[in-house]
Amino acid sequence: MNEPSLYLTFKPAEESQRELIHHWLEQDYIREWVHGQGLKNLLTGLEKFFRYRSEGKGLERTAELTQHWIGYDGNKPFVYLLTSNVFKNADDVYAKHCDAEGLAITLDVFLCDPTYLGRGLADSIIKEFLLNQFSDVSEIFIDPEQSNKKAVHVYQKVGFRIIDEFIATWHPVPHYLMKLQMKDIAE
Repeated sequence: MNEPSLYLTFKPAEESQRELIHHWLEQDYIREWVHGQGLKNLLTGLEKFFRYRSEGKGLERTAELTQHWIGYDGNKPFVYLLTSNVFKNADDVYAKHCDAEGLAITLDVFLCDPTYLGRGLADSIIKEFLLNQFSDVSEIFIDPEQSNKKAVHVYQKVGFRIIDEFIATWHPVPHYLMKLQMKDIAE
């Protein structure tokens, strides 16, 4: 099956896109997975990101904040991505699974325009995003709920492997911790 071709670009979210992002997060198929404390954390992080960017700061690999991205098909925004730097000296589920060398990030991905759902695009979008924006990173972590079978399947198609299970503080249900080595998609 041939995938429809997209002209993908990725840019940091801009304050002018606040309403768009809020609208995306209100959709039922996204609210199923992002709600309660997780949604509050995301929205608080979005405002911190806007303030950080308004101060003229770039997207440093040492920043201790979640970075918010919008993916475009041509000029049409359709995917929302979140990345955070993993600090290897931290006492968290990610740090204990980091390799000794190289940078690590976390990733969250939401296909927000429903016309892009079910088209078999998610794995290509994730790979393109990582290769274009994070080619200097060694490993990527993602943490879907165990019950989110579609997401787990897509992440496994990309090359993520389940390495642990945990109960998330933002939504106390079982989650998988999945890891991808950048070298596995960069080849």
